[in-house]
Amino acid sequence: MISGVHNPNKVKVTILGQVYTIEGDASADYIARVADFVNAKMDDVANNITNASPLQIAILAALNIADELFQIKESEYMATDEIREKTNMLISMLDEGLIGDVFSISGKPRQHL
Repeated sequence: MISGVHNPNKVKVTILGQVYTIEGDASADYIARVADFVNAKMDDVANNITNASPLQIAILAALNIADELFQIKESEYMATDEIREKTNMLISMLDEGLIGDVFSISGKPRQHL
């Protein structure tokens, strides 16, 4: 920040019928989108459970959000691991000269230095 003055964004949001003023460094639009997401998760839980307290709804919504986060992280980890494995396989093929002929114009095998 150039001026050195902390100027967080303030946004009024409604979550589970309660109005909150959220203050942060993120843009007001981003804060509103995150709050809308949390509100939707809490509404989803509230609509599927009868006689739940707001605290119970909040805890179950937090567990659902954490579950989604864990699944996304696991999926990213598996994709990264697969990419790493395929990259290592391609490097091995290049090292062994197995795919060198594919890129050779003359069709002659590469000469190793």
